[in-house]
Amino acid sequence: MAVYKRGNIWWYKFTWNGRPIRESTKQTNKRVAQQIEAAHKTPLATGEVGIRDRAPVATLKEFCENDFLPFIQSRFKDKPKTLEYYKNGVKNLTASHLFRTLHST
Repeated sequence: MAVYKRGNIWWYKFTWNGRPIRESTKQTNKRVAQQIEAAHKTPLATGEVGIRDRAPVATLKEFCENDFLPFIQSRFKDKPKTLEYYKNGVKNLTASHLFRTLHST
C-alpha cells in the first residue's frame, strides 16, 4: 500500500493499467487511509468500474467561438476599440501556426 502524508492528511498513490491514481483520503488516521486505498483498488481489480473519466474539455476554437467572443461582445459593447482589439487577437490566434497544429489531430 502506498499511503503517504501531506501535512496532516494521508494520500494514496498507485498505478493501474499504466495510469497513475493519486487522491486524498481526507483522513488523519493512517489505518483508515489504507482501508480507503484498498476500497478504491478493489472495484478496479474486479472490473466493476474503470478509471474515472475526465470531463470533456472544449477545444480552443470552441472556447473562442462559444465563450470568449460572446463575452467580449457583451462586455465591451460600449468600447468599440477594445472590442476590436480582442476580436483581432482571436483572429490572429486562429490564423497562427499554433492553432493549426493544435487542431490538426
